[in-house]
Amino acid sequence: MATNEEVLTHLRGLRGSVSNAITTVMEYENFGPLMTAGSRTAELAKITTVPAALQHASNCSICNGWDGSNA
Repeated sequence: MATNEEVLTHLRGLRGSVSNAITTVMEYENFGPLMTAGSRTAELAKITTVPAALQHASNCSICNGWDGSNA
């Protein structure tokens, strides 16, 4: 089981990833129409594809241990 500090660090990372993704979507919504077609396509790819590094594992040992429902 993870320590409280490990859980907090883990959740901070998740929160940061989600916050960054929300910011990217909001920027696209606000500035997408002002971009060139090429830039718009590149920015749209950022919000329609979740990088593997940001995908949270369904079998995350920290979350499963903290939640307790899968123990």
